Amino acid sequence: MAAETAGAAPAHPSLRRRLLAFLLIPTLLLMLVVSALFYLLMLKYSNHVHDMDLKEDTLGLAKAVNDAGASLPLPLQARRLLEYSSDGRVFFEVRSRDHGVISNSAQPIPAHTAPATLGRVALRDERMADGTPVRVASLIVPSAWEANDRLTISVAETLNDRHRRAREILMLMLPTELLLTCSLLALVWHGVRVGLRLLQPAVRRLDDSQRDLSPVSGPDIPIEVLPLTQAIDGLLGRLKQLMALQERFVADAAHQLRTPLAGLSMHVQRAQASTRPQDTAQALQHIRQLTDRAIRSSTQLLALTRAQAPRENIRPLLPLDLAVWLPQALAERIPDALQAGVDLGYDDDSADGGPAWVAADAWSLRELLDNLLDNAFKHAAGSMVTVSLRRQPRHLQLALDDAGAGVDETLLPRLGERFFRTPDAPECGTGLGLAIVASIAARHHAPLRYRRSALGGLRVELELPASAAPTA
Repeated sequence: MAAETAGAAPAHPSLRRRLLAFLLIPTLLLMLVVSALFYLLMLKYSNHVHDMDLKEDTLGLAKAVNDAGASLPLPLQARRLLEYSSDGRVFFEVRSRDHGVISNSAQPIPAHTAPATLGRVALRDERMADGTPVRVASLIVPSAWEANDRLTISVAETLNDRHRRAREILMLMLPTELLLTCSLLALVWHGVRVGLRLLQPAVRRLDDSQRDLSPVSGPDIPIEVLPLTQAIDGLLGRLKQLMALQERFVADAAHQLRTPLAGLSMHVQRAQASTRPQDTAQALQHIRQLTDRAIRSSTQLLALTRAQAPRENIRPLLPLDLAVWLPQALAERIPDALQAGVDLGYDDDSADGGPAWVAADAWSLRELLDNLLDNAFKHAAGSMVTVSLRRQPRHLQLALDDAGAGVDETLLPRLGERFFRTPDAPECGTGLGLAIVASIAARHHAPLRYRRSALGGLRVELELPASAAPTA
């Protein structure tokens, strides 16, 4: 049982459940808050109505006291009428400033020492002796039988009726509020379903794109989902580019290796059929040459594929000092130059060899330089090749001049095309070297130009954007 649980796939989160939880729970809480606020509003309205009634009772009691005059305390019938209420909890008190309490209900109202205005009803909250909260209305009037005396007329009632009436109003409104809440929840549920249904076009396009890697985004995609579909489109675009690059690599490999492999097969058959050692040795020599050519072709095809790979798949450009890196790279090619009979030179426009910083990938830049040198060694064998470095305000110019036969000016625009070879190109060439150079130059945002060299051959100029020196 434990193994089955451990091996079970994790449950995927549900967007529908999350949206409903984010919408329904706050909606329910909001309706509860609205109900509480509505109850407080009804209670405030009920308090206002009861306060008005309490003031009327106080004014009525003051009139009854003045009418009774010296017959106080109030008659029993008047006391019962005043104390009557639906819950039997109304209290009154008539207090003289000079003579104390003249008349009151069975339970006295707590005395209030705060100053009051003559002839104006004042309201306050009090608690009876047993702790019952009450609302008290007090009125100070002149005594009808003593000119210098003042009477304080107080009427108090409990809060039970106020709360009961607020609850009654709330219960009357509760069915409507529940209906509104249920309708709102149903609308939220329906809205989530309809909103998620808007994702179906993207799902259909994504399913269709499995065949042709077509974009998923469209005018019917919601703007909230657009960043996701755009990211998918970017991924599909890079995948499509990689697949096209792979298909082109396979086609190029078939194109480049077909002739060497056919030659290998022919010379192997020749060696097998021959009985003369000279023929066998000659066939093996051809086999070695064709093998070297196949190896070089496959190596350059791989280099071209790497140079043309999507930007996300290559190494980042880092600060590189050409004044230090370039002489070291050229020094490693001196044996090849000597073998080709080439006088390889280097020219730096800075007398003290000052720094020349660029943002570059050293590995790719070395591939570019090697292909330029290989091309120059083949076309300018037995002559001179010079590599120069020139500092400009915004860029650094890396140039290579050779003293070979050069290239016809009408053919210069075609240099850098895949498999393009000039009519006088050596048979061992593949036509991929300058294509690799062009791809690497494009990766470095470096303009590449071909022109006639002052040495008589070809001049290749590469302008690399200058970069600031790295900070420690």
